[in-house]
Amino acid sequence: MSASEGSSVLAPLELSELMVGVLRESGEVVIANAAFRELAERDGRPLREHLVTEHARLAPGHSSVSDLQLQRSDSSAVTIRWHVARYDTPDGGLLAIGEDVTESRETESKLADRALRDPLTGLPNRTLLADRVSQALAAAQRRDEPCAFIVFDLDGFKQVNDDFGHDAGDEVLRQIGPRLGALLRESDTLARLGGDEFTVLLPPPADLVSALVAAEKVRTAFASTYTAAGADVSVGASVGIALFPQHGRDAATLLRAADVAMYSAKRTGAGVAVYDHSLDLGSVAGSARLAELKEAIAGGELRVVYQPMVRLGERRVTGAEALVRWLHPRLGMLHPAAFLPLAERTDLMVQLFECVLDDAMARCAQWRDDGSSAGVSVNLSVRNVLDPAAPAVVARSLLRYGLEPSVLTLEFNERELGREPHRLERALRDLADTGVRLALDDFGTGDISLRTLRALPIHEIKLDRALIATLRSDPDSRSFVRTGIAVGHDIGLEVVAKGVEDSGTLALLGRLHCDVGQGNLFAGPVESRELTAAVADVERTGRAGD
Repeated sequence: MSASEGSSVLAPLELSELMVGVLRESGEVVIANAAFRELAERDGRPLREHLVTEHARLAPGHSSVSDLQLQRSDSSAVTIRWHVARYDTPDGGLLAIGEDVTESRETESKLADRALRDPLTGLPNRTLLADRVSQALAAAQRRDEPCAFIVFDLDGFKQVNDDFGHDAGDEVLRQIGPRLGALLRESDTLARLGGDEFTVLLPPPADLVSALVAAEKVRTAFASTYTAAGADVSVGASVGIALFPQHGRDAATLLRAADVAMYSAKRTGAGVAVYDHSLDLGSVAGSARLAELKEAIAGGELRVVYQPMVRLGERRVTGAEALVRWLHPRLGMLHPAAFLPLAERTDLMVQLFECVLDDAMARCAQWRDDGSSAGVSVNLSVRNVLDPAAPAVVARSLLRYGLEPSVLTLEFNERELGREPHRLERALRDLADTGVRLALDDFGTGDISLRTLRALPIHEIKLDRALIATLRSDPDSRSFVRTGIAVGHDIGLEVVAKGVEDSGTLALLGRLHCDVGQGNLFAGPVESRELTAAVADVERTGRAGD
């Protein structure tokens, strides 16, 4: 049995009954009912050619099916499905029975399209994406050209659902397709993977430069607000990139690699990240790096350095932030971005936090013995905050070194609040109950609402270093910093500016009434044994550069 389509133009005609006719090999109609004759009179030649030509090879006693598509004079389309059988007669007769299947074909097409589309956004779903990916990979292998996969999810999306309801969240998701569709190439495929996670397939040829351009287009789509529930809401995007064939040769491997990169982009706040196998627990290199990190913690390879924080009005050091480094035996000193994303996905993050906390408490106790009242700040990850044992670990460490809780500030990144806001808020309250101070780090990189900011049990906000770096040159950064300082003071929070690098920025922060500064203008991160000298130097010389 075979199926094929032809096309012609048909005058207005009702095809509500079966059309039955018997034709000779020449196409001459021998017997026909009224419906068949009416159709033959209106569209005789194309009809006969279709029936005879499409079934010319049909053997006696066999049948087949073919579709003939006609167009009415009003431009509407109609599809007639022909069931044709050949009889073993001297003139080779054909019995043709036709029926109007226009509505059923349209229904089938809609159902097929629905099965391949996400019902909320109308974007391709995983099934259609898999087909597009299969075609792209086959073309890439055949032509020996690269292609790229981008995975992104939304930053601050859960906050939209919490503040405005899930209907508003759905409305944001529906707007993503039209926004990105206007920016991406026609050949690119934007698909929804589920929840607030999406992917973009860049067919060959698409190298790293092409992928980075597309990633910036994704972030551009979230640069302006979305309208939902009658309000303007802001969401961002964290983007991960994986390339064929460097990062994988099949769809599952490549999409997973892009997802790993996306997680890294979210964790580090970089916004965009390219897959790095050394941070992938599922790769050989990632597993090896994880084993090395375990040994580093046990073997004392981690180093904690401290960067002073200075009260701007007095040029007095009020504390220092503890920053972890890894003295790798082969690779040298590694910064946190090289291993924290890996630790964050395992229980090693708990061990790493305890290691840094213990060093910080020991240093702070030493400062007390030296007559200093400076406090210390330690960073928390999501895993640390949600660890039910964290409050007890903090309280035990303070007790061990005989320190008051107020000397310790625990810093938590604003970007992380969008992931599980209510659960994180409860966990932060448990930590606050120990008496320690809490700080919201990298303020300005997330989408926290004023209502949430007021509700959090925090004592200070730390303005993101990217805002401070562009404070003098970018009016938007200056406006945000001014507003952030005013809002912070209005609700009783201390405001810290990170990344203070020059005296001009410092002077502007002073005019904006920022409380505390941190950056290389005062002192960079130093070993604990060097901190006392660095503090004395700042306070003696006022290296804030009046």
